[in-house]
Amino acid sequence: MLAGTLLLACIGGVVYFAAHEPARARAGADGRGPRSQQDSGDIDASRTAAMARQPLHPRRAQARPAADDLASVVVPGTPAPSMGEVIEGLHRAGIHTGLGAFNPPGTSPPLVGLAVPEDYVLPEGYVRHYQATDDGQAIEPILMYSPDYQFVDGAGQPVAIPADRVVRAANAPAGLPIRQVRIPPPQAGPGASS
Repeated sequence: MLAGTLLLACIGGVVYFAAHEPARARAGADGRGPRSQQDSGDIDASRTAAMARQPLHPRRAQARPAADDLASVVVPGTPAPSMGEVIEGLHRAGIHTGLGAFNPPGTSPPLVGLAVPEDYVLPEGYVRHYQATDDGQAIEPILMYSPDYQFVDGAGQPVAIPADRVVRAANAPAGLPIRQVRIPPPQAGPGASS
């Protein structure tokens, strides 16, 4: 009884597979299309092959532009392009997503300002501004005016804030040691930007 059930299950599996075999498996040896109905013996072969040629997802079937793939523009044996060159190339190709969403290194240099020690309690209206160099080196936080706070003088009049919001030494709050941050020089090596 068990052997008969297994035999029927195997036969059913073979019949199911033969009925649902993908159209590309029926393609000729040269891969150019389906065999004739005489070769396959299947009446629906031409209709199945026609359906297989129509992409289910037309967007996936479109060829991507060469600029969308770095491997298509990098020539083996030549030096790898810098990140700035890659981003500029993406921008020239009109790509502003992925890496193209970023500006090339050096476009926005780090701000230089007063270093804020981690144990310094910030007075109301000030913030620590954290930065990094283009090659990923951390820079000490600098003191900046909070964009959410309105500074006023003794008469209640608004105080002019620099456009970059960086606090100058002359306007430093009480108790802050006056010391400018140092921007580290670029690192040499593969991670360095040019």
